[in-house]
Amino acid sequence: MNIKNIKSAFPIFKQKINGKSLVYLDSANSSQKPQVVINRMSNFYETEFSNVGRSVHSLAVKATNRFEEARDKVKSYLNAKHREEIIFTKGATESINLIASSYGEKFIKEGDEILITELEHHSNYVPWHFLRQKKGAKIKFATVNTKGEVEIDEIKKLINSKTKIIALTHLSNVTGAVMPIKKIVDLAKEKKIPVLVDGTQGAPHLKIDMQELGCDFYAISCHKMYGPNGLGIL
Repeated sequence: MNIKNIKSAFPIFKQKINGKSLVYLDSANSSQKPQVVINRMSNFYETEFSNVGRSVHSLAVKATNRFEEARDKVKSYLNAKHREEIIFTKGATESINLIASSYGEKFIKEGDEILITELEHHSNYVPWHFLRQKKGAKIKFATVNTKGEVEIDEIKKLINSKTKIIALTHLSNVTGAVMPIKKIVDLAKEKKIPVLVDGTQGAPHLKIDMQELGCDFYAISCHKMYGPNGLGIL
């Protein structure tokens, strides 16, 4: 792997800051965009733009087709079972909020428990915090060990008959720890508990196979994986 060749695909690295070549170490926060992404977005706005799904003229049909082609590509990339499972959002934060305000509103009652971990980004804590306040539910936190990881036994001991959803990160943006999602999902299925995975860091760095993982919800922010801001996937 030639780092210089990789960096040459990103136009932002052509500049110098304070007389020195730019070194960017904040991709866990948001990634830079390669020229191919910039070109494709620019081409769409220059030659294909129209409101998706709202008209039948040539540009509208082309834009709608591009939109649905993107859905098919995401389905293939994630190995989802059906294209209808792919929902476009503004980001992982909105994706998680959608689940909290739909599934959570309907099925979580007073005294029920939401299981998350100490590794969570606030976007996978705040929605559940507000739901807890509104519904009178409880949030339980799976703690991390001395290696900065959450062990499967820690999850197992916190699950009980009141657990209504498990929401956890796939890969920690702080420690880099990778959660054993498949094992946790298998454990949750035994108790018929749905699992939401925050894949904000997992999707850019791991091979994601929804059939293998088996989770109920998987949230992604595209700006962390070389895509545009304001675009997410659920």
